[in-house]
Amino acid sequence: MRLEKIMAIAVVLAVLTAVAAGLSVSNARNSMVSPAWTMISRFIVVLVFGSFGLAVARESQLQGSLFINVEEWSLTVRDIVNYGVLPGFVLGLINYFFFFTYRYSPLVAARIRGMKSIYDSFIISLDSGMAEEIVYRLFILSCFLFSFRHLYSRIAPLWPGVVAILPKALSIVLSSLLFAMVHNVYGFTAAFFGGMLLGLIYIQSGIESAIAAHFCANFFFFSASYLF
Repeated sequence: MRLEKIMAIAVVLAVLTAVAAGLSVSNARNSMVSPAWTMISRFIVVLVFGSFGLAVARESQLQGSLFINVEEWSLTVRDIVNYGVLPGFVLGLINYFFFFTYRYSPLVAARIRGMKSIYDSFIISLDSGMAEEIVYRLFILSCFLFSFRHLYSRIAPLWPGVVAILPKALSIVLSSLLFAMVHNVYGFTAAFFGGMLLGLIYIQSGIESAIAAHFCANFFFFSASYLF
């Protein structure tokens, strides 16, 4: 039953991410990329990374997704709001204060600099938030945590306190570093520290809260920087 839930959640994540990617490409101006091909490729990538990530998260003693063990829907929504939406808006506000000056830098992607509406901001935020969280938090962070927990398992009887913290800390830092490395020089610092916050959110409250936080941070920053 748990495997069926993992596959069902992975399929839902893949479908939603594929739709967001397709809408993002369709909305891009002068885009030469096929929306259909983007949706197909994104669906496959997220299905593979998402299903493996959820399985590894389970073996790493992480919940992975809030919907694997749903006890009460109101509590699930509350967790997404408390650990996802609210921290996301705070992160977006911090990014706005520190990086507003560089919003029109040539190093910023043209589709971001050229956004004209709330819809542009919404679609770009949803596309990047879902894809990046599934790859860097659900898959990469979970794999790091699984590896480090097995690596340090032999010394757990000697230093149980250290072993309880160190694998999570290393996993968050290393996954955030990889996340930051795919951003440009202006976005590296924000991506690194933002990635650590998103990693903590993922460990505490699952991939749904991490996606919500990432989306809200981007949506607030993009809307405040380019539309108002």
